[in-house]
Amino acid sequence: MKRVSIAVAVTATTVLALSTPGLVNAKTDVGAKVEQLKGNAENSRLNLKQYEENLKIVNSNLEMTDTAVKSLDRQKEALTKQTAESKKGKATVDTVKKQLETLLSSEQQKQATEQKQIEELKKALVMAEANAEKRQQNVDHYQEKLKNVDNEMASWSERNQSIIELEQALQTKSAHAKGEKKRLVEKRTNYEEEVSKWRKQVRVSEREYANFSKVRE
Repeated sequence: MKRVSIAVAVTATTVLALSTPGLVNAKTDVGAKVEQLKGNAENSRLNLKQYEENLKIVNSNLEMTDTAVKSLDRQKEALTKQTAESKKGKATVDTVKKQLETLLSSEQQKQATEQKQIEELKKALVMAEANAEKRQQNVDHYQEKLKNVDNEMASWSERNQSIIELEQALQTKSAHAKGEKKRLVEKRTNYEEEVSKWRKQVRVSEREYANFSKVRE
C-alpha cells in the first residue's frame, strides 16, 4: 500500500500595536499595520490551503488502508475455512488408521493362533500353511496401507504448518494495517482541527485587513 507524504506549512503571525504619537507617525503606523494584516491574511490563506491538501491526502490514505484491512479480513476467513477442512481431513485419516491398525492386529492374532495350530495339528498342515500364507499376504497388505497412511500424516503435518505460518503472517499484517488506520484517523482529526482553526484565522485576518484599509483611506 502506497502512502502519500504530507507536508505541513507553519506560518507565524505577529500583530504590532499602534503606539507612536503624532498624526504623521500614526498614519505611517496605520499603513504598516494594514500591510502586516494583509500579510497575515495571505499567510492564513496559505496555511488553510496547505491543511486542506493534507486532509485530502489523509482521507485518500484512509481509503487505501480500509481496502487493505478488508482484503486481509477476507483472507483470514478463507484461511479459517481451509483450517476447518484440514482438521476434518485429519479426523478421517485418523479413523482410517485406527481401522487399519485394528485389522492388522486382528490378522496378526489369527496368524499366531494358526501358526500354533500348525504345530498342534500335523494332519491339517497343508490347509494351515495355506491359511498362514494368506494371512501373511493380508499382513503385508495392511502394513503397506499403514505406511501410506503414515506418509499421508507426514504430508498433512507439513501442510498444517504452512497454514499456521500463513495465519500468523496474516494476523501480523492485519494488526499493522489496523494500527496504520488508527494513526491516520488521529492525523486526520488533527488536520481537521487545524483547518477549522485557520479558517477562523483567515476570516479574522481578512476582517482586520478590511477595517484597517478603511482607516488608512
